[in-house]
Amino acid sequence: MTEDINKSYVQRYVDRAKSTDSIAEKNNCLYRAGTHMEVIDCNGNDNLTPDQQQTVLNAADKLLGGQS
Repeated sequence: MTEDINKSYVQRYVDRAKSTDSIAEKNNCLYRAGTHMEVIDCNGNDNLTPDQQQTVLNAADKLLGGQS
């Protein structure tokens, strides 16, 4: 349900993920954005696979209209 998604929250964490050199921070930020958008499971495991990372980035791009 996109009406329940806080776009500024997603944008903030996608921006942080893209701007860090830390793999742990990138994964944590993408996990937060991905679980908020409900495109990945909320299971506490923020060690995302490359496929999960791309899923989150694709969903954020679609949600934000290419602004991410």
